[in-house]
Formats: sequence, structure tokens, C-alpha cells
Amino acid sequence: MALRIEGPTPRRPRAAGQHMLIRDEAADAYVRRLVAGVRAARLNSFFSPTELLVQHLGFLGPTGSDGLHPSVRISTVNALPMPSEILRVKVDRELAAEFLSRTAGPIPTPGTRLDRKRRYYQRLLGVEVMPASRMTVELRQQLPAEGLGLFRVLLDRFDLACNQFVRYTILLGQRDGRWRKAKVRIDADLEAPTEAFRRVVDRLAAHEAEVAFILLSELAGIEVEDVRRCRVGPLLLPGARVGGPLEALLDPEVGPCAGTPHPPWILCFPEDRAGIEVAEHSGQDPLAPLMREAVGEASRALVDAKAENLGYRVAKSRKFVCPPPLVRPLEELCRSLGAPSIVRSEPRGGEGVGEGGLPRVLGGGAAEGANGRSSAQGEPREGRTGASCAREEP
Repeated sequence: MALRIEGPTPRRPRAAGQHMLIRDEAADAYVRRLVAGVRAARLNSFFSPTELLVQHLGFLGPTGSDGLHPSVRISTVNALPMPSEILRVKVDRELAAEFLSRTAGPIPTPGTRLDRKRRYYQRLLGVEVMPASRMTVELRQQLPAEGLGLFRVLLDRFDLACNQFVRYTILLGQRDGRWRKAKVRIDADLEAPTEAFRRVVDRLAAHEAEVAFILLSELAGIEVEDVRRCRVGPLLLPGARVGGPLEALLDPEVGPCAGTPHPPWILCFPEDRAGIEVAEHSGQDPLAPLMREAVGEASRALVDAKAENLGYRVAKSRKFVCPPPLVRPLEELCRSLGAPSIVRSEPRGGEGVGEGGLPRVLGGGAAEGANGRSSAQGEPREGRTGASCAREEP
């Protein structure tokens, strides 16, 4: 038994200063490589669905848009497509049926803009793309004797601040008189509390799992079991100010990819989890510390007290996809940092990606904290505030 609530498509953000423009074949190659990297990750169900991700990304660039959009703007913070690019696909799909109905009539001359635009909207209308924001609430079990309903909540969203696709998976219970009834009606009994819960969860969606666990536990009648946050990105490229040995791996002149047909890049898929069934605190993400490791002594005592009172522990990990020459050096680096990680390679031959497809050097900005789990400036970007990204400059 589940109820799905679609959130509105957010307004397109103002153009950000921290971006770079790639055009024509370079834009197509970039999109092909990004899609190939997402496929190669073999993501589990705690991440955004792979097929929806690759379908959505596949509409970027000149080929994906049937020539309507010859360029792709990418962030210099995490090397992912800018929010305006991602939201354009979502908005275009919402407008597709109306446009095709309005332009129905004589078949346009092949190759004209109208012909290409109709083909683009027809393709969009035939597939599902990633939602801007969608929450699904599933009733796992009803315990009438205890007045308890157990739920699984999936929140999929594109985070405009972090410029990333994010999925939260939340297991919780709600104690309420409505669950003492022998049967519940999904429309009458679940819709109202779901909409109220949605508003709360939306406010927490910029935080890592531990912060969301703590804040949700403060809601009356809510008993949280598990919160898991999984993200797509960042994409690390040469020139990103990640610091230390990771920056050396990305050096196109002296790094492992030097002298090979493979440009250096690393696509990250971080996961953080807070749950009562997590056995112990485990910081297995080589680029991001646990929150208790990134805050001062006084704050650490408060965080540890919350963990003890609520009975949860925190685990962080990260998987990577990169070119073949980087696989072993990256595995060794992760082990040396005390965080052995899954490192996968793009498919053999790059699925037709070719040697290009990525800008040689980023324009600046740190993709995410590194160099012994801290940013190039020496301060961890994750954990101190619960946020996990650097905001785009307006």
C-alpha cells in the first residue's frame, strides 16, 4: 500500500557564475561519458533509478535534443550539468503533449526546426524522466494493538543547491489512533499525514542522513529506524581543487592516465546512513568524514549524546567509476586512507565515448572535500553543517 506525491517543478534558478560551456561534439561526448559512468556504477535501489537517470541525461546536448540545444552548461564546482539543463528536460516533458497537440497537422519539412522540435517532444513524451521532487510513502505493516504504522518513505529529488540527484530512503513508525483500526483506507487515512510529512521531509532534504534522523525523531509520534541518503556526483576532473594524492591521480600529464587514450575523471556515488541496525560508527568514505569527526569537541559531545539516546549509528561509504588506468591507483589510495571502496571502470571501449567528452581542466572550485577527507582549504565540507556541497554563486 503506497501513496505517491509529486512535488511541483521548481522555477529555473538564475544563471550561476560558476559554470563552463561545452558545445557540439564535445557536449555530446560529455553526455555519453556521463551516461556510461552512471551505467557502469551498477547502482542499487537506494540510489535514484539508473534507467531514469540515463534517460534524463540522454536528452542533454545537441544529439539528445535533436539539435535544439547545441551546448551543455556544466558546473565548475562538481562538473555535473547545471540545474537549468536538468530542469529544462523536466519542463519540456511537461509541455510535450500540449506542444504536439498544438502543432498537429501537415508533416513538417524534414530537418526544419519544427520537425526537429516535434521529434524531440515525441521522444520525451514516450519515456519517464527523473522527477524534480517526488515522495512515495509505503505502509509496510500495521500493528493495531500498538497503534503503530510502519512506513517506508522514498524521496527522490534534484537538489538545486548541490546540483545532484538525491534519493532518501527512510524507515519509520508512527504512533497514532488511526492505526488501531482493523483496516486503513489509503485515500482517507494516509493522504493527509503524508502531505504534512512531505513538508517536513522537504525541509530536511539538504542534510546528511544523521541530521535528518535526529530532526525526524523530534516529531511527535514518529519513531525513526533508518535514514539513508545516496547521491550521484560529483564528477572529479583535472583542475578540481581536491588537493593531495587524489589531485595527483587526476593530473593528465603525470597521473596514471598520462600517455594513454583515457582522459582522467572520477565519478562519485556517495552514501551515508544512520540507523538503529547499523552496528557501529563507520567512516568508509575517503572524501567525507563522519559528522562527529568534523565538529568541535562540544558539538561532538552533543552529537554522541543524540546517537546514544536515539540508538543509532552512522555509516558512510562511496563507490567510484573511472577509466581503467585509474582503477587500481584509486583502490590503493582509498585503502591507504582507511576507507576501502568499490571502484569500477567504464565499459570496455567507453560505449563509443571516444577519447574526448570531458573538459581538460575545470575553471575552479572544489568538487568535494578530499586530501585526507578535507577540502583544499583544510576544512571538511561535509559534517560541519550537514550539507554536502558548495552552493552555486548567484
